[in-house]
Amino acid sequence: MERRMSSPFSTFESTVAKAVEDGALPGAVLIAKDKSGKINYAKAIGSSSLKPGAEKPMDTTTIFALMSMTKLLTSIAACQLIESGKISPDTNVAPYLPALASQPILLSIDDSGKPVTASREKPILVRHLLTHSSGAAYNFFEPMILQWQAANETKSVTGPAVVDRYNWPLLFEPGTSWKYGSSTDWAGRLVEVVSGQDLETYITENILNPLNIPAGAITFYPERFPDLYERHATVSSRDAGSGRVVYSETPFVREDKTRHCYGGEGAFADLSQYIKVLHSLLVDDGKLLRPETASKLLFEPMLDKDAKEAIQKEMKNPWWIVGHIPDTGEYDHSLGGVLTDGDSHQHRRRGFLQWGGAYNLAWFIDRTAGVCGIFGTQILQPADPLVEPLIAGFEEAIYAKL
Repeated sequence: MERRMSSPFSTFESTVAKAVEDGALPGAVLIAKDKSGKINYAKAIGSSSLKPGAEKPMDTTTIFALMSMTKLLTSIAACQLIESGKISPDTNVAPYLPALASQPILLSIDDSGKPVTASREKPILVRHLLTHSSGAAYNFFEPMILQWQAANETKSVTGPAVVDRYNWPLLFEPGTSWKYGSSTDWAGRLVEVVSGQDLETYITENILNPLNIPAGAITFYPERFPDLYERHATVSSRDAGSGRVVYSETPFVREDKTRHCYGGEGAFADLSQYIKVLHSLLVDDGKLLRPETASKLLFEPMLDKDAKEAIQKEMKNPWWIVGHIPDTGEYDHSLGGVLTDGDSHQHRRRGFLQWGGAYNLAWFIDRTAGVCGIFGTQILQPADPLVEPLIAGFEEAIYAKL
């Protein structure tokens, strides 16, 4: 579906088209819906591939590598298990994730390059995984973890399992700070252990099917659906010399066919179908979670005091955060994403839920204002400085339409 709407959407479309023309953006998919039906907008602009000789236009059904937009799906899955009573936010994950639970705390690296560690004293709870307050970090964000890997003669691996890929110490005692990292990947593994299903099957049966999302429209294994290869967007990167986006050789999907489902980064999706997940939570239709469950777990703050103080500092760090993160100093985290916990923003309401993906995709849900939206593109460098204003501008156009 492509619908052209009057200003401010048409004005913003012109801005995006100019960015494409100038080489600042390969292309984008823009989607927004509200509770009332006044906004039901989907638009594709530009190209989904800049590969020489294989250029193709962007479409609203183009398949994107979601990267960290996968996290919301995993969070919903975990919240469903909480709702069914199989686990709770305060469940100790040690019996389910012994590899993670066995990790020490990495305190420092001494002058000789030797890691200094201490045994973990606090339990890792489900809420810690889903709020990134577990202490589990990404090595590519943390030099100290890379030093630990070097000292232990280990290296980052691409799979096949979460327990192989993220096999390194925690950075702090669970619940005492906030650090973006592999917590949701571990949460995906938790869903598998508790449910007895792989994450692909669980999400298909309990999230996609209730929303009538077709097979393959959201998947960890696009190679199982051959038509997706005809529809997928290739990744672009920004040329350091010209500043224009160019085709990147980044593969659409890793060739390791034995890989597991990475709940923090591994899914691919047609964004016109992904919006159904956001809209279901927006209108609180009960198809994914009971209204009381969704409100409590996804739209209320979940961080302890020290972790909440830590997230304010991290949200000021522009080099990796994809999406529009105004410096309001009022952020928290629910079990579903970063939460606005205040009333300072000019149009966002308290409880505004958001996150994005490394290839410069972003989503949000504002249940008080009654609107949700997605901005999707595929550029390799996270938090691309030419894309970030476009994400902010799209949000502004949506609220202006309200």
